[in-house]
Amino acid sequence: MQKKMTKKVNVPKQERTQKRMEKVIATTQELLLAVGIEKISIPEIANASGVPRTSIYQFFPSKYDILRHIALMHLNVLIKQLGQAAVRVLTDSPKVSVEESGKLLTASLIRTTANFFNESDVASLIILSGPFTRQAYLEYQVELTKLSDGVRKALEMLKVESYVPQKPDVLTVIMELIFTYMKHGYYNDSYISEEIIQEAYRMVVAYLWSLKNNLHPISQV
Repeated sequence: MQKKMTKKVNVPKQERTQKRMEKVIATTQELLLAVGIEKISIPEIANASGVPRTSIYQFFPSKYDILRHIALMHLNVLIKQLGQAAVRVLTDSPKVSVEESGKLLTASLIRTTANFFNESDVASLIILSGPFTRQAYLEYQVELTKLSDGVRKALEMLKVESYVPQKPDVLTVIMELIFTYMKHGYYNDSYISEEIIQEAYRMVVAYLWSLKNNLHPISQV
């Protein structure tokens, strides 16, 4: 059952309050690794951080609001890294074929994602666990769309954008599929292995090749 968030999270304005909220966020991340998502609670966060519950509730109406906030923090970092990785591919390999550029871009995005999760237990746990509410999922989509827009511009430069649909946004779907591979690796092995990286790459390349060649369309019944 989805947890309903009562209101939008407020943004602290006073420096003292900002430091309190930073303490809450830092403490929550420590507790996530110590007790897990299910067992964490605002009373426990208050006790561990020294920030009164009433102050926490003022900005985070439920624990899911805190988790959503932390997830978006980490997701924004990942998206920035992915954007930088895409730029490096295009800058370092300007003369390779369109097909090879696409493969290099795919490999770079997947490895960057895997390295990001392997370097951050909190990011792995909170992002790969999936959005906790529909609202959180839609917010994830907003952030992933920013990445999608950037990659789409890169693909336009490579002249392969025409077969990558915008509706549904196939690039965002691909990122979600990559996350699914990473989730499988994380929950089975506690890290993203080389085998998972290779399978994710195989999936994306096959998906894009299928799109380009318009393979296996489902007939309407």
